[in-house]
Amino acid sequence: MSTEHVEKADEMTTLVEENKTNCFWEIFTNYWPLPFISFGGPPMHVALFHDKFVNKNEWLSDRMFAEIFAISASLPGPASTQLGYTVALIRSGVCAAIFAFLIWSVPGALFLALLGSFVGGTSSSDLPDWVLFVEDGLASAAVALVAMAAFNLANKLCVKSYAKVIALIVFCFGISFQEIHWLSPVYMIFGGLLAFLKHRCDENKSREKNHIENGNCEPTKIEEAEFEGDDDISFSYSRSTGYVLLLLWLALLFGAILLKETSDIMQLQLLSTFFYVGSIIFGGGPVVIPLLYTYVVVPGWADSSSFLLGLAVINSMPGPNFNFAAFCGALVMRPFGFAQSLLGAVIAWFGIFCPGLMVKTGILPLWRHYRGFPLMQKVFEGVNAAAVGLVFTATFQLSQKALAIKADGTLGGPFQLGSEPIFVAVAAVTFVGVRYMSIPPPIAVVGGGVVGLAQYFVH
Repeated sequence: MSTEHVEKADEMTTLVEENKTNCFWEIFTNYWPLPFISFGGPPMHVALFHDKFVNKNEWLSDRMFAEIFAISASLPGPASTQLGYTVALIRSGVCAAIFAFLIWSVPGALFLALLGSFVGGTSSSDLPDWVLFVEDGLASAAVALVAMAAFNLANKLCVKSYAKVIALIVFCFGISFQEIHWLSPVYMIFGGLLAFLKHRCDENKSREKNHIENGNCEPTKIEEAEFEGDDDISFSYSRSTGYVLLLLWLALLFGAILLKETSDIMQLQLLSTFFYVGSIIFGGGPVVIPLLYTYVVVPGWADSSSFLLGLAVINSMPGPNFNFAAFCGALVMRPFGFAQSLLGAVIAWFGIFCPGLMVKTGILPLWRHYRGFPLMQKVFEGVNAAAVGLVFTATFQLSQKALAIKADGTLGGPFQLGSEPIFVAVAAVTFVGVRYMSIPPPIAVVGGGVVGLAQYFVH
């Protein structure tokens, strides 16, 4: 090989390395604040992701955001974490997406792992009142941000009448059957099916009209949905790789079920149990707590009071609720020493997140391929409308359980947001400030926490 060719190859290698560095730096600078400001649970996470990656950074369109949110809500595992992971994957590839996930999840998981390694004989009632008041303020601001995300998505994705109807139906069923979390994928299928039927109905009407007027049986071309420049987005792996990942997940799931029933090694039991739980959770954060109680406390691996303390802490923290697995893993392995407790936290954390991320990574190239078909574009209009309905449902759910303590100091929550006018005012001011006065959402969230702290001192 000539010297000139060697120099060109070196230049290309340097350019590739610089691009990788830039990608990782871009991911780091955009993701690192999120695990520290995302109070309010999954609905708040969705609102923050939408504001940052759609409104500000313009990494993807509202339509694509709604699609990947709909897919995330329909798959097992943590929906908001999968959403943030997918944004990074679409933007910069798999390695950058894993990096983004680590930035998003590790800070909270590390804190909970240490807490689970040291906690014992305490209960959630030992948390100071000022923490609960701050949590109320943060949650009130979170309700407003989720409502704003729902409002923005509805304006952009529910333009057509039938899309508004789909969103309304999903919202009505969502608030009526909110305890049945596995209905989320059913709502997505319903939205897509209704959009498909509407499309076929329009085609038949067009065909009949064209036949009457011109004697032509061919349907008039119906305007297709546009994807606002999303078509230049591709993945660094193929559909075949996606199929392999899905098959590997199924094989690991069967292996986890077998190990859970047969293994006597505690670490393997822990890994298989949390992998199994991560594979069967539909509905995200709200479902993971009772399921973990069933698989951690009921078998006698941990005591109820310590579990409830961890539950109170995770509800007061930013970041993904699935980080609670790190606390549970540390709690289970604590009798074997501090090092084993930390190892248990890592095993449980890895086990519960791994299945959902594997499935999402496997599904994405299939989604990318089929979404470009004209018929699939119509179907996704209905799926997107169903996703909007779920965001409105999340707004309602969050408002119903937003407060941990009342203004007069009454415990025993959660309480409805509407039960305390001061926190309703926080939500209203946050909505108007962020929506119409361009106040950054993190500032609004911190402001809500400050109001909560002030309410504590007044109390």
